Amino acid sequence: MSTVLVQACAAEHIALEGTCTVPIWVEKPEQVLPPLSLAEGTQVALAIVLCWTLGLCFRLYRRAAQS
Repeated sequence: MSTVLVQACAAEHIALEGTCTVPIWVEKPEQVLPPLSLAEGTQVALAIVLCWTLGLCFRLYRRAAQS
């Protein structure tokens, strides 16, 4: 896999106008999570919504049982 470099600037090298006086090139870090397709992202979102819904139902059931 090829290395991707991005231009950066250290805080001490930023001029008053906001421009970088000494630009440096740093290696772009790899993504932590892999990119998802639309279908995979929808599945993850649905799983999250279902977990929240299940938790809400249990909370409402517990609250109703205590009354």
